Amino acid sequence: MSKIFIDANILLDILLPTRKNHKRAVEAYEKICFQYDILCVNEDILTTIEYIASKNGTDCKVIWEFFTALSENFEIYNFNVIFTEVVEEYGKKCQKGKRVDFEDLLQIRCAIKNGCDAFLTEDGELLKGNFGVKVLCLENFLENECVKTHKDNA
Repeated sequence: MSKIFIDANILLDILLPTRKNHKRAVEAYEKICFQYDILCVNEDILTTIEYIASKNGTDCKVIWEFFTALSENFEIYNFNVIFTEVVEEYGKKCQKGKRVDFEDLLQIRCAIKNGCDAFLTEDGELLKGNFGVKVLCLENFLENECVKTHKDNA
């Protein structure tokens, strides 16, 4: 069974029609539903989505309906089983003077830990990263799913 983890920025693009990638994200979501057996997200992303959507003026009923659909159609992972290792990895990179986005690191490691085959994001740093999972952006996914696959170098 193929699994894809969908990052918060893509879910926000789907939810919020005012975002510049809304149309492409909706189109990608339709394609994802046909190409992947399991759609995945991390519980941490849900608080981010609610916060940004609310601040953007989205009615709470719309957010509730979106979350209801997510709960019915997605595997929702927690990060308690990877938290310690992510904190250690974050610390090692910080000690080497590298800038690290903790939330991104948490999401990608959650996807890997849960056996996802792909990770869909518009986050430029994740697209440049070296991970043990295919990292896709909307443009490449919609064109032909031509992606960078990296081996973990951490």
